[in-house]
Amino acid sequence: MNALVMPSVAQRLAALADQARAEMAMLSFATKPWVLPKTVDGQPVRDVVIIGAGQNGLVAAHALKRRGVTNVLLLDRNPKGFEGVWETYARNYEIRSPKDITGADLGYPSLSIESFFKAKHGAVAWDRIERVPRTDWMHYLRWYREIADLEIENEVGVSDIDFDADVVRLTTDDGRTILARQVVLATGMEGGGAWNVAPFIAAALPPERYNHSCDPYDPARFAGLAVGVLGAGASAFDATVTALDAGAKSVDMFMRRPQLPMIDAAREVETAGQLFHGCELSDVTKWELSRFMVGLSQSPAEHHFFRALAFANYRAHVGSPWTRVAMEGDKVRVETPKGVFHFDHVISATGVTVDMASRPELARLAQKALLWRHRFTPPEADPPQAKLNFPYLDREYRFQEREAGSAPGIDRVYAFNALATLSMGGMSAVSISCHKYGVPRLVNGITGRLFLEQEDRLIDHFQNYRTPGIAVPEHARAMFGLADPHAQVAAE
Repeated sequence: MNALVMPSVAQRLAALADQARAEMAMLSFATKPWVLPKTVDGQPVRDVVIIGAGQNGLVAAHALKRRGVTNVLLLDRNPKGFEGVWETYARNYEIRSPKDITGADLGYPSLSIESFFKAKHGAVAWDRIERVPRTDWMHYLRWYREIADLEIENEVGVSDIDFDADVVRLTTDDGRTILARQVVLATGMEGGGAWNVAPFIAAALPPERYNHSCDPYDPARFAGLAVGVLGAGASAFDATVTALDAGAKSVDMFMRRPQLPMIDAAREVETAGQLFHGCELSDVTKWELSRFMVGLSQSPAEHHFFRALAFANYRAHVGSPWTRVAMEGDKVRVETPKGVFHFDHVISATGVTVDMASRPELARLAQKALLWRHRFTPPEADPPQAKLNFPYLDREYRFQEREAGSAPGIDRVYAFNALATLSMGGMSAVSISCHKYGVPRLVNGITGRLFLEQEDRLIDHFQNYRTPGIAVPEHARAMFGLADPHAQVAAE
């Protein structure tokens, strides 16, 4: 008796892909292309260009395709299959979102992460996890990309974004000019600035003695070293566990707060009300909400928290900001209110700076965009904050003019990245949780503008429409006055 031969993982995923395509075909109503083409000075204009082909760029482009917008191009600076953070600098074992968060699937069950994971590992494995392992999530995105069948150019950076009333002009690093009706920034957490190494660290130490927690680096370099980590957020724990797993002699983590926050506020706002209507809140409420959504106001990832505690050579120091850093012989000397420490290497897990002017491609936007500082005055008790440098977006993620009439066309650019956090009511457009409600809002804005901008061409389009609704047999054409096989029966 022959043993039962089970399909391989590749076979199961191929079958699931076929099923997902079948579901999309079944629900294909109103997905045919409808945007009328446009040229400027003889050059074709893309309907949409999305900068970034990570998870948000993929889902947004796929949603546009399902709305009949097909003249879409995605540009990503990374090699194919390495878009986003998951296999570049992310070091968490699991993604931080619970496994039941949906949205990338666009409502097609076979396109969901649950269906993918079960096809790959089995239903029992799915039941056992609370969060999807990071590498499985990246495998899912690669699989998703093939099914979505989008036009993507990898290893292409954008060096300039210019705009006028009619079009957006993108200059790529290789010197090309790409024209687009609308452009989406799907550039993740650092897409509106840069990872922030505390200036007093960068000024005091040689570059080889420090890293940002989100730098790409080989963790093997920490083997046998004493490592100090500034910060106690999620990326700080990721960097800590990575160093410990690599054989670090010790890792000491420092935080300025008197205790580690253990409340995960991000999970509490994952409701249909907040995710869809957060952008409609008052500016005062948005500002207050942002307190809970940044910095250390949420607990670290559970798996890396307990993983760090499992190492005897891990120590945490609360109420211990770094007041001074310097080289002392061959060691990094770190001064805190609770003592002096010496390390071989330090890691700055201090988040991201919001500064559009620091990114060449955003320089024009930085000069002309309406920012929060132009519309909102924080309470007197609040210290000056970088959050005021966030763009003041409209409800569909669009940039707005700082002064009326000063920057026509700036609203052709959408910030579907970390720059949207404040304007959208505390929900970052880098989170998986934005897919279910944020992507439709973005797509509504894009398709609405595309449709209304061709209003003056609609009547001519329908008047010139010549596709018969019935294939009339040759012998019956004359009976109905249809000598021309493509003639239309005009309604009386």
